[in-house]
Amino acid sequence: MTKALLFPAFAVACEELGRWVLLRFVFLSLVIAQAGAVSASESVTSAETVQQLQARAKVMVQRAADSASQLDFSGTYVHQHAKGLYSAKVMRGMSPEGRVTVIDALDGPARRTVRLSSEVRAYLPDQKQLRVYPGASVRLDFPHPPVYDFARVTEHYQIRLAMGKRVAGRMTDRIEFVPRNPSRWGVHCWFDQASGLMLKTQTLDANGAVLEEHSFSDLNLGSSPQLAGLEAPFKDLRSWRRVKASIHREPMPQMLKAYAGSMGFHPLAAAKVKEPSSSLPHTQWLFTDGIALVSVFFIYDPKLNGQAGSAESSDLKGATAMIIGSKSGYHLTALGEVPIDTAKSLLATLPLPQQ
Repeated sequence: MTKALLFPAFAVACEELGRWVLLRFVFLSLVIAQAGAVSASESVTSAETVQQLQARAKVMVQRAADSASQLDFSGTYVHQHAKGLYSAKVMRGMSPEGRVTVIDALDGPARRTVRLSSEVRAYLPDQKQLRVYPGASVRLDFPHPPVYDFARVTEHYQIRLAMGKRVAGRMTDRIEFVPRNPSRWGVHCWFDQASGLMLKTQTLDANGAVLEEHSFSDLNLGSSPQLAGLEAPFKDLRSWRRVKASIHREPMPQMLKAYAGSMGFHPLAAAKVKEPSSSLPHTQWLFTDGIALVSVFFIYDPKLNGQAGSAESSDLKGATAMIIGSKSGYHLTALGEVPIDTAKSLLATLPLPQQ
């Protein structure tokens, strides 16, 4: 069953990676200095308080967010996980349509993804199809650090600062986000010392094994990429099929505003989504603990009214858990970069949308 996503860039990324989603690249939180750990600019000593470390981490993250939004750059992006590797050419700069990010797949079927402030487009030349996802993405995609609420993050993670290794030929500083309990993954992030741009992230399990990694293998900063013709590589677009999803942001339902949050996950956004391939729209709610994201989909089916909830099925690919079930007239799916038990717990405690 195809699931349209609240975040256009997120939906496109799923297809780029040949999997459900890419809810990842996470990090931040409260900071506990490692003995002997050194940042690029100063030693992290026992004299530095948790609050001071937290403030430094917050500045690093904000600088990375500003750099991702404002800098022109081009480079090669690599995503590695247990099932394989995906790479793409990434360009960020100005075009006649405004500031834009262009992603050209280097592996598998040809694809160009264009992210604008008003929409996200996926050009699929092998299928002669253009897919359009209206609206800006709520999700903050690489290399933007996905920090949604720093204060909330500090409830669930410890932070460690250290000198990072070289990434894409550039010296880095590292933040380690260490979960306070097994309900979350750990995340390590590397930031370019010169520009502040985030260059690499790793998602780790409770044993420290890397589940997924996102990084630049090469990067050119400061030179504006040639982005005048976003559709120039494609011939005869008039003959292509244009597919546009319908995504309507909604005010947060009152029931969710009062929702305390299972295991510290609180509501972030809500939407009604309808894809051309689907006869019915579905409701999507997004939850976050400040870093990790979990998306929950509800599809109403009158055939399920009066039936007991179905047994759940679950799967984990890389760092992304997927839970499928039904309850009180709805098909339910929870999808997020969290352990399976965390996604199950969130799904079990959520209220249902009101018809």
